[in-house]
Parts: sequence; C-alpha cells; structure tokens
Amino acid sequence: MDPERFLTTFHSLTDIGWTIDGVMRLALNEYDIKVREELIKILSSIGVDIKVDDAGNIIGELRGKLDDTIAIGSHMDSVPYGGKYDGFYGVIAGLEVLRSTKERGISNHSITLIDFTNEEGARFQPSLLGSGLTTGVFDKNYVYSRRDKDNMSFEEALRTSGFMGDESNRLMYRKPKYYLELHVEQGPVLEEEGYQIGIPLGIAGLSVYEITFKGQSSQAGPTPMDRRRDALVGASKFVTSVRDYAKRQENLRATVGILNVKPNIYNAIPREVRLTVDVRSIERNRIDQAINELVDIAKRIADDERLEVEYRHLWTANPVNFSEEVISTIERACKELGMRYKFMYSWAGHDAQYMTKISKVGMIFIPSHLGISHAKEEFSSDEDMLNGLRVFEKVVKLLDR
Repeated sequence: MDPERFLTTFHSLTDIGWTIDGVMRLALNEYDIKVREELIKILSSIGVDIKVDDAGNIIGELRGKLDDTIAIGSHMDSVPYGGKYDGFYGVIAGLEVLRSTKERGISNHSITLIDFTNEEGARFQPSLLGSGLTTGVFDKNYVYSRRDKDNMSFEEALRTSGFMGDESNRLMYRKPKYYLELHVEQGPVLEEEGYQIGIPLGIAGLSVYEITFKGQSSQAGPTPMDRRRDALVGASKFVTSVRDYAKRQENLRATVGILNVKPNIYNAIPREVRLTVDVRSIERNRIDQAINELVDIAKRIADDERLEVEYRHLWTANPVNFSEEVISTIERACKELGMRYKFMYSWAGHDAQYMTKISKVGMIFIPSHLGISHAKEEFSSDEDMLNGLRVFEKVVKLLDR
C-alpha cells in the first residue's frame, strides 16, 4: 500500500461538506453526491467495474481468479455537524486496498469496495437503509417511503441524486464470501487502555421507542404551579430516570435523543413532548426487559404529574456475532504485525450488522481520541489510521490466500 496516497486522499476528500461546525454530508445531499462522484472518478481511473444498486450503494469490483468475493466497505454520509473519520475512514482504506491490489496484480478473490447509503439514519430513519435493502433485511417499499424533515422521500432523493441503480445489483444476489469493515472505535477504551487495534466480536443490538407525554397547555403567568399539567416536567423526569436506570445495569446503554415540545414558546405551559429512547445491549432479552421497565417508569411519572403517556416501537436491530474465522484472521494479522489488540463489542451500529445476513463478517477498530464521535472534535491520528490500514490489508491478503 501507499501510506502517503491514502492520507492525501483521505484528508482531501473529507473536506467535502466540512463547515466551521463540523461535517454536513447527510445522505444524498449535495456534499454526499459530490464526494460520491469523486470516489467514482478514482475507481474508474484504476479500472474498477462500478455498479449501483436500487439503494444507491456504490459497488466497485476488481475481478479475481475465483468466483468468490472479499467485500470491504463503510459509508461516507455523516450526521449533522459530524466528524471526518466515522465511516469515511473505512471507505478510503478500502479504496487504498483496491489500488494496491491493482498494482500488485490479480488476486484470487474478487475485491469489492462498497459505499453504503444512509448508514447514519440522520436524514432518513432508521439507520442502515442502504445495507438493509441490499441484504434483504428491509423491504423496498419501506425504504423508499422514508421521509426527511422536509418531507422528501428516500426514493425522490435517490432519483434526484442520480444514484438510482438497479435491483439486480444488490449484494444479496452475489453474496460476498467475506465482508470487512475498518472503523474508528467511537469510544474511549482503546486509547485509555493503550491498545492499537480493537477486534469486535459482534455488535450490540438496539431498540428505539417513541414516548409521548400529554398534558394541558395554558398561559404561563396566570396558571398556579399546583394546577399545572406540564408535559415537559414529566418528560424531564423521564430523561433523568432513563439515565439513572441504565447506570444501575450491566452491559446496557440507554439514551433519550430527540425531543419535540409543543407549543414550544416561552409563555405557554408545554402540552406535549414527544421523545425517543434508544436502548442497547449485546443481549436481546436485556433490551426487552429494559424497554418494559422504562415504559412502566414513564407510566408512573405520568400518573404523578397527571399526564397521559403513549408509546410505540420505531425499530429494532438485533445483536449480531461476527465470524470466528474472520476474527481469528484479524488476530493473526495483529500478531504478525506486532500490534497490541483487544477483543471487544461494538456499541454503535454499522453496515457490518446487516452484512452478517449474507457474508462472513469481521471489523477492525482503531482508537478515537477521548472517545469523541458524531462531533467535529472527532479525531484519530494518522499513525493510528495507518496502523489500522496495515492490519486491514494484511487481513485481506490472508483471506485471499
């Protein structure tokens, strides 16, 4: 591989969509379209066969001697005001592997690079729409009907972007033998414990629910404090209760994310608060148990504050375990390269989650400074990125043999 070429490509392309507050490369927006076009230019220049499926996933393949494929990939879309490393690192690392493979000569396996659409779920919910459709996890009508905050559907955005591809190009119709994803950890463990590489054993599952507290709106001044049915007070109690509940549990994470307040003006008591709660664990039964208990907590708070409460399930992604063969190959690569490594689980979702439906999957993590991610301060050093790339390339070579 060419380390300087990789770093130059990474740092130049990650500037697309960068603002003073962070990256604004949301799925299929103008910046995502531009960086996709740049990726296709580079892939075309090295003679890669490029296809696009009906989720807009870009699939670039270097043909090998065998019918089997080693797929590598990640995503280039970001959350609003996100960082430069999440997802993008894996795509550009995969690009460098294709370049070096092309220069080295024909491989045994075909090597395929994938840029997945809407991994983040920041514009169209839920996340992982591209990998979900191409692997058959999601139905096409469901994916195409997702709408952003401006009420544009995923299908409309896809057509407008110019990346509406063909259903026949889905990965499920030519299943890769292996799928690899190189990623920043997005947590503090590797840096704090002094490891160069993380080897995920799998990905935690998550369930997302919407909770709505309903009270009575009234003018803020004249309404006595003991006569109020303030939905925001109930929601606030629930937010802290979610945090306190999760802190008492092992192997569980819970987060209140979106809050929509009505009427959301300074001089009226809030009549309704709609919020999301995201519960994660490596054990599915713990997720279900936590959801049930949090719903009970919401009901008790609603009774105490004389509110109504409603809840509904939005989506679930089950926990997955990665291939033992691929995990052991990553460990072997780390040993051969003298890298300090740690087995761990990923608490963030990745396209690898759905690729387990059709491939033998493994991931490689590198340290994230201070564990910060989904923010402009997200950072991994060039040295750490090159360490991950060396392990990544070694794993591809070992699997190819």
